[in-house]
Amino acid sequence: MHNDDDGVPWPREVPKLTTARLLLRAVHPARDAAGMLQLLSDPEVTRHSNAPVCTTVAEVRAALEQFPRRFAAKEMIRWAIQPLGHDEAIGTVGLVRVNHEHRRGGLGYDLARRWWGQGLATEAAGAVVAYGFAVMELHRIEAGVLPGNDASARVLQKLGFRKEATLRDYIHLRGRFHNCQLFSLLAADAPMIGGHQ
Repeated sequence: MHNDDDGVPWPREVPKLTTARLLLRAVHPARDAAGMLQLLSDPEVTRHSNAPVCTTVAEVRAALEQFPRRFAAKEMIRWAIQPLGHDEAIGTVGLVRVNHEHRRGGLGYDLARRWWGQGLATEAAGAVVAYGFAVMELHRIEAGVLPGNDASARVLQKLGFRKEATLRDYIHLRGRFHNCQLFSLLAADAPMIGGHQ
């Protein structure tokens, strides 16, 4: 971690984070595209997400290539979620829309459907939240959830996030507007969750 000329804490490269069951590492578009096709081509995964719906490895690779670009611009850190003992990414998790002036960022995550229901999204998100507060010195982390995405809301609630509001017609997705439930967690009321190295 280093501070740039503006005093913004930002890592020189995407750091590796480990949890009891997961390695969170930099996304490698060429290496990860084939495995991530399973996630981004699944309508059940993308139904409540603004992730692109992809049908080819080339489309997935193009989508993943935005991650290193946005990291270099200090807008986003997105990690690949890789179970320990496995070679392929099964999802992504990250801090998005990072606003350095106001010390806040958004939390985003997605996970291949065959890994749902095991607490892995909570484990990965918890490590990222802990890193955001402890290392990046964020004051506030927020997350938006589309109505009906109860599983995602439960992940946030397990991490101590509070629902603040329902924002009307906040997201334009797949041809229509959707309400968005806004959740947030402040550094001051965040429990000690996750882990970082």
